[in-house]
Amino acid sequence: MPHSIDWKPILLACLTISIGQLSMGLVFPALPWIAQDFGIDLDQAQLLIAVYLLGFGPSQFIYGPISDALGRRKVLLSGLVLALVGLTVVVIGSNSFPMIVLGRFIQGLGTGCCAVLARALIRDSYSGKQLPTALAYIAMVASFTPIVAPVIGGFINHHFGWISIFVLLLSYLVTVWLILFVRFEETMRNRTVLPSIPAVLTSYVSLLKSRYFISFASIGWLNFSLVITTTSVMPFIMQMQIGMSSDRYALWALIPALGFLCGTFFCNKMRPKFGLKAMLYTAPCMQVLAAIWLIIAPLEPWAMMLGQFLLVFGNGIALPCAQAQVMLPFKNRAGVAAALSGGGQMIVSALVSMFLVNIGINQAWELGCLIGVFALITSLNVYRGFQSTPPSG
Repeated sequence: MPHSIDWKPILLACLTISIGQLSMGLVFPALPWIAQDFGIDLDQAQLLIAVYLLGFGPSQFIYGPISDALGRRKVLLSGLVLALVGLTVVVIGSNSFPMIVLGRFIQGLGTGCCAVLARALIRDSYSGKQLPTALAYIAMVASFTPIVAPVIGGFINHHFGWISIFVLLLSYLVTVWLILFVRFEETMRNRTVLPSIPAVLTSYVSLLKSRYFISFASIGWLNFSLVITTTSVMPFIMQMQIGMSSDRYALWALIPALGFLCGTFFCNKMRPKFGLKAMLYTAPCMQVLAAIWLIIAPLEPWAMMLGQFLLVFGNGIALPCAQAQVMLPFKNRAGVAAALSGGGQMIVSALVSMFLVNIGINQAWELGCLIGVFALITSLNVYRGFQSTPPSG
């Protein structure tokens, strides 16, 4: 890594993007206890995740173009204030399930700014070879946090109760807001006029029509979908089919988290030598290895974790490299590009998850076949992306 890189934007962006991931991941282990305390079904308790995503997902499409006009700092601090309001409603109204639902929706509306503006401020701050390096750390936090957050949430819920999770989130958000207020200086230099709704829609449509944007953005969308899918399926395989306890599985689950870190580290070391294109082709090769292994491997804990390790190693390469290619041409429209990339990632991963639930992916060999198909699509998108002309930023 170049010694001249400025670490401050990376650290601030990592803090920012972690908020959205922790706000969802920490809550998962508490859902059964929330359902028990309020005398509701677990399906009803899942509403706390659904309404959060309902606010989180669509709001990204608003924060992006607004931040291109008003600047990153003002929009980010305002969005986080809205998230603080939502968490305050949750904590104060913790005796009422409808109040918690309302608070989670408001929280989601506020934290929608995090993923968009973290990537946008990175694009504002870096260019050239430093951009994929900086985005690698963002991708690492964005994908590593959902893996470890449920472990932390389960510990807090077990020892202190589920309301402590929301108190912790509130305290963390206040701390990050204060750090950003003091340390975050505006990164958007060439601001645009505040766009009208038709202008925003036109900008999004132009990106969707861009072969370059769709090719590289879909690499990130599909790879994130694989992260979500394997994170959902593997606990079922390990606990229900192998018979592992949940606390023991939580320790085994740290292995794929290590895989992502190794993939990102490998990418940062090898990319300056071999180039970003070679790294993007390396990712599906690793995923093909994971696919073949999961199809033929014995149903043993070490074998399943090895397959997932190979997969997320490839994810650790693909996600930052694809994100760098997505953001590279859009110096003046970083907010719009980040919003569509991040929002599309949420939508595609949700649709993929719904589809897989309907067809019933619950065997290791089935997961391996799915990974193989996605690896092929990723390879085709890498080829199409580099054959395309980048749009003007």
